Amino acid sequence: MNRIIVGAIMALLVVTLALPALTFAGNDGPSATGNFQFTLEDGQTRFLEFNARQQNNGRVVGGMTFSDPNVVAVGDPDATPGPNNTGALVQANFDCLKITGNRAVMSGVISQSNILSAIGLRILLVVEDNGEGINAPSTDKLTWGIYQPSGGAWIPKDAEREDDNGAGLSWLATDFERTDDVGVPSNQSKIIGCQSFSLGAYSFVDVAHGGGNIQVQP
Repeated sequence: MNRIIVGAIMALLVVTLALPALTFAGNDGPSATGNFQFTLEDGQTRFLEFNARQQNNGRVVGGMTFSDPNVVAVGDPDATPGPNNTGALVQANFDCLKITGNRAVMSGVISQSNILSAIGLRILLVVEDNGEGINAPSTDKLTWGIYQPSGGAWIPKDAEREDDNGAGLSWLATDFERTDDVGVPSNQSKIIGCQSFSLGAYSFVDVAHGGGNIQVQP
């Protein structure tokens, strides 16, 4: 999926696009920040800047800007690439943040891009903070994904019964013998977010020493 994303969306302008001004409610909430450059298998350099913080009221604020000056970004497939099509840019606003140890998962919606078809898609950014400096035990790492928003609100039901609430009913499955079991909801959200995948499911890209820095603060 990452290759598809890089080819279709992730080519960004060399010009750095400033992240939207953010107002943080205090500095004691969990946070993740980073500003660096990295390369993939093709050897081309990409640029990423992000920040996310959970406020005292639980709300997450922050966003990211990703740029790749080496890809030809054509918003209209029928258009002829020209000087103004060099590079692609994606800017997103985060709405969730999950931190486990030295790893952070952030997710939100793409709000601006020079590829119109990318606007409105959900983006997932996962980073790993492995310390600073050349003596760090390992380099920082990251990975990402871009996904379609959730489907419509159609609810299957019995057309012959007006009182059938269909699949709209919900329940919580718990272990009856364990009072500490928080349970699993029957209708889990289909929106891709910080809880959608386990941390072990991600394949990370290394960030070379000196290429920037990721900081994860639980």
